[in-house]
Amino acid sequence: MRNDECACCHSAFRIYHSAYALRRSLSVTVASLVVFILAMMQWTRALTLFTRQSFLSEFAISIPLPYAIASAAVWGGVLLAASLALWRMKGWGRWLALAGVTASQSQEWFDRLVFGRSDYSQISLGFSFFISIIILILTWGILLRAKFD
Repeated sequence: MRNDECACCHSAFRIYHSAYALRRSLSVTVASLVVFILAMMQWTRALTLFTRQSFLSEFAISIPLPYAIASAAVWGGVLLAASLALWRMKGWGRWLALAGVTASQSQEWFDRLVFGRSDYSQISLGFSFFISIIILILTWGILLRAKFD
């Protein structure tokens, strides 16, 4: 066996190594999954708003539905790209994830403060603020300490 070969390649059960096999820390895996979940939540929001657009237009909703649908779809795409880049340990994925999570959370708060007029919107401010802070601390804390190639 040569020095550049691993022992598993010479066993009875040959393991073929992928060119994409990376050593990703558990924390980066968690961050990638959190960003992926955020992306799927945005796309679910966009799809729900789009499919129920005719029903929702009957109500006096303060946020323009095309704006809400488009912003959710765009943020879903940005966060999905960031999640995949983190999963693949791409250096630019860290910066895309940090920018995407921060900007999407900022826009969520902009929308809430500018368009949020319902009683529920006012009641849930504390909980939403807490969740946003946890998401930002988790994302920034993990990705600033992680080592990328």
